[in-house]
Amino acid sequence: MNTQTHRTCIRMSKEEYALLKEKSRVAGLSANAWLMRELERNRPMLYREEETRAAIAFTDEAGRDINAVARAFNSGCGTAQHLELALHRLAQVVERFQQVRKLGYPYAV
Repeated sequence: MNTQTHRTCIRMSKEEYALLKEKSRVAGLSANAWLMRELERNRPMLYREEETRAAIAFTDEAGRDINAVARAFNSGCGTAQHLELALHRLAQVVERFQQVRKLGYPYAV
């Protein structure tokens, strides 16, 4: 008995369709089965990987520092050193997520 109850349509070019057919043929699967397998393998569930958990924890920490700088500026006490700290922390966050992206998570940046 088929347990699949939903259906979706994917629009693709002739070249993309040919690539889908070739990859599914090489894998010995139907196009649908191959797509479902790839969906399971490539889901961008960032919280499931140790590297991404570390990057998210780092971002939380850096975000607190950046918010502290924003509060200082909002109260009229911000300095150039505060601004440099915020820019440095933001650059660190971008660098950390670029590293995660290099691990194969294209949506991490």
